[in-house]
Amino acid sequence: VTMLNQRYMQALIAVALLLGGCGGGGTIFALKDPGYAVKPTSVTVITGGSEESDLKLAEYLTQELRERTQLKVIDQEEVSKAIPSYPIAVKTVEERNGEVEWVDPAEQPRLQKIQAKLKTNYVFVVWSKRLKQTSYCSSRGGCSNTYSADVYGNMLEYPSGQIVSHTAFNRRNSDSVLALFRSKGYYVDELLKKSAEDIVDEFIKITNTGKGK
Repeated sequence: VTMLNQRYMQALIAVALLLGGCGGGGTIFALKDPGYAVKPTSVTVITGGSEESDLKLAEYLTQELRERTQLKVIDQEEVSKAIPSYPIAVKTVEERNGEVEWVDPAEQPRLQKIQAKLKTNYVFVVWSKRLKQTSYCSSRGGCSNTYSADVYGNMLEYPSGQIVSHTAFNRRNSDSVLALFRSKGYYVDELLKKSAEDIVDEFIKITNTGKGK
């Protein structure tokens, strides 16, 4: 009986892991200066990449920030009207003066112009990089797919243009037993939506700007 129970529990755990996505660690949201206080004022989320996944991530993050924080959040529709050829790509650097830094300093004048149009205290740039699909097929037949992406972000404060936060983590999502009835896009969307939810979870915890605070 004990062995049967053990196998039953292992099967349940395996199904749970298959049904849900899982993250690969990293920094979900952190302030560059832990003593910095984020003001519950206004924020614009913009894409750091020009792919559809970057736009989806920006849309989900906009939605999460609007619904769950005290900040006034600019709609992506308004952002696309203010920025020609949106979504846009923002150049990145991996390190600057030994610190985590993603927005290339050469991009600061362009971001300053964007902020001047949208007039928010913060601009949150997000990237969805290296989106890929990995397939595994067992010898007994049947295949499963795992979708993964690296999510990066910087929030900048204005008028200083100073980078006040960084985000860098990997997110994965595996298809489920319902994969036959769902498209690849469903699992990628879920991955990006969960990434946005995670960022705002941490954002609220660190900045204390959640609604009802």
